[in-house]
Amino acid sequence: MRAGLKAGITVDMPAKVEKHMRPHLQGLVSHPLYATWAMAYHMETVSRMLLAPYLEPHEEAVGGAVLVKHLRPARIGAPLHVVARLVRVRGSRVYTRAEVHSRGRKIGEGSVLQVIMTRSRFAKLLQEAR
Repeated sequence: MRAGLKAGITVDMPAKVEKHMRPHLQGLVSHPLYATWAMAYHMETVSRMLLAPYLEPHEEAVGGAVLVKHLRPARIGAPLHVVARLVRVRGSRVYTRAEVHSRGRKIGEGSVLQVIMTRSRFAKLLQEAR
C-alpha cells in the first residue's frame, strides 16, 4: 500500500437516481425510488475510489462487508451526493463510513470494509471460485 492512506481522508461522488436503480425484487416490488441495493453499490464504489490511489500495482482490494441504513426515499431523477470517509486501516483491512445525501438531506449511511491482497492471491481466489 502506498503511503498517505490516513483516517479522515474523504472522497465525494455525484450521482443521480436512474430508472434501473429502483427496487425490482424478482418482480415482487417496483417503486419509482432509489433502491437499497443501489445505495450499497454507491457506497462501495465511493469507498473504492478512496482506496484506489493507494494500491500498489501488485495489489488488489475486494469487498468484505457493506452495512447500509436507508433513511429516506429518493425518487427517480433525484441528484445524489455520495461521500466516503476513511475511518481506519488495520493491516490489510480498510474501513470507511459512507453517507448519501439528496437535496440537502441525508438519505443513507453505512460502512464498508475492503480487504487488500496481492494480485496473485486474488487470482487464486478467482480460480477457486470456478
